[in-house]
Amino acid sequence: MTSAKNGTSVFVTILLMASSALFSGYITSTILDQEYKIIFAEMQKDCHQTQNEYLTCRSHISEETNKWRIYADLNIRACQESVERYLGDAISAYKSGSDGLSWAVNRTLEHEALQNELTQREDMRTALANSNEILNQEVEALEEERAKLSRQLYDFEIELEDAQNDLERRDLERVECDSNYRDLINCEETLKEAQHDKIDSEAPSSHMLKQLSGQVQALQKEREMKEAMLEEMGLTVNNAEEEVQFWKMKAESLVEKIDFRSRRDVLKKYGPGPHYVRITVSLSTSPDVSESLLLKMAPLDIMSHTIQIFMNLIEEKMYVGGTFLLARDHILVAGPFDAFDPENNQRLEEKMVEEGYFPDGTLLFHQYTPEYPHTRYTVGFSSTGGPLFYINIKDNVEAHGPNEGDVEGDPVFAAVVEGFDVIQKILALPQNEDESFETRVQIVDTYVVEIDSK
Repeated sequence: MTSAKNGTSVFVTILLMASSALFSGYITSTILDQEYKIIFAEMQKDCHQTQNEYLTCRSHISEETNKWRIYADLNIRACQESVERYLGDAISAYKSGSDGLSWAVNRTLEHEALQNELTQREDMRTALANSNEILNQEVEALEEERAKLSRQLYDFEIELEDAQNDLERRDLERVECDSNYRDLINCEETLKEAQHDKIDSEAPSSHMLKQLSGQVQALQKEREMKEAMLEEMGLTVNNAEEEVQFWKMKAESLVEKIDFRSRRDVLKKYGPGPHYVRITVSLSTSPDVSESLLLKMAPLDIMSHTIQIFMNLIEEKMYVGGTFLLARDHILVAGPFDAFDPENNQRLEEKMVEEGYFPDGTLLFHQYTPEYPHTRYTVGFSSTGGPLFYINIKDNVEAHGPNEGDVEGDPVFAAVVEGFDVIQKILALPQNEDESFETRVQIVDTYVVEIDSK
């Protein structure tokens, strides 16, 4: 019984505890629910406020974003323009740099080419200098040999002339001998007649026969002696002619060698041609103005030696300081002489003598060809072979070409191709009675012209 009561009390206690727990849980949940609602309401309120702030912030951010986007677009366009300008400048600079580099490379290559060409030219110049020195020695030797040959030819010409005179004298003696021979024949015929005639006086006949016989013997001896002399003279003349022919052939061989070397030297020094030279002059009427003449050389094959000598005179400035001396009705004469300045004239003459161009002439031998005659505006040397030269201002083929008095004619080696007005200006200047110019026409420069720059 007691145990049943105890069980019931425990149950009641448990029930009361459960009810108490339920009631306290209800109260707690109610309180929590109210607090939750209050918290939720506050959170909702905060949420609305936060949402409004978010919307406001979002609107503000959108506006700022638009502003920054616009600013960024402007900056981007500015940057693009700057970049484009920079790229353009960079491209231009690159092109300029590339062009400059190409130009520098080309200039470097040109410089190297010029340096190589200069080295080659220097080597060529050294070789030419050595060759010229050798050639000068050869020319001096040839000149000495030419002078020797000239003297020998002159002696042989004198001997030949003496032989011809002697031969003419012997011809006269032969004529006389023929006359005496005819007299001898007549005497013999007379003697024969006298032998057959009947003459009264034998003594006079015998005496006459003796006289005639003596005359015949004397004439025979004289004829034999003169025939021997004529035979000896004929041998002497033949020997002289053979010796003259030998030296003539030797002189012709020497001329051919000089002409060959002259052609070779022109080709080495000035090229294959055509060859041009320019002569610059100054007229006293206009001293500040330089006038010039352009001369074209004759074909090298026909006037090699004369062309070489004249081009050397031009290249060595031998005419610089000289003048145009006089003008006649058919020629205009110039040379390394100055009638207006004795000191300058002395200097020019000493220079020509020092180089061997004066007073015996510049040419080693006289040269003329009918293939290049003295037509108008051609240029020739005087009969002495230079250094004086003249311009034909009219056709002088007959006056200066070959004639009876001068077999060869004056050397003609070039033609004026530019500067005809300058010639007319010079010819228009006043002249003295001796046809020299009253005022100076001075040669201020001479040089060989390159074909591309003429």
